[in-house]
Amino acid sequence: MSMGFTKIISSKTKKHLRSYRAAFSGLSIAFNHELNFQIELIAMAGVIIAGIIFPITKLEWIIIIFCIGITLSAELMNTSIEVLGELKRFHSVIKKIKDLAAAAVLAVAIMDVILAVMIFWPYIRDKF
Repeated sequence: MSMGFTKIISSKTKKHLRSYRAAFSGLSIAFNHELNFQIELIAMAGVIIAGIIFPITKLEWIIIIFCIGITLSAELMNTSIEVLGELKRFHSVIKKIKDLAAAAVLAVAIMDVILAVMIFWPYIRDKF
């Protein structure tokens, strides 16, 4: 009985590890080949540097980290939809799906800018 249980765990563990391998492969593809993802990483590095320069609170760090995660996730989902859309590039439904996914990224980016201004403006104002 325990031998079968070990086999199930081993099989599930292998499948789980393969899913991580696929996820890291996707990150590598985005990092190496997707300009928007690279630009967002640079912008996020700037936000992290600003967070280090200004004495932001723990809650503000939580908000920034949350925004970074949401933004990168949205960009990865949008990129995957764009890649899928390349299969039927000129189909009007695919264009609509790609546009909606891009709009989702834009909505997250607008939220990021608003929250960044709300977090950093008081520190910038007080500094100058």
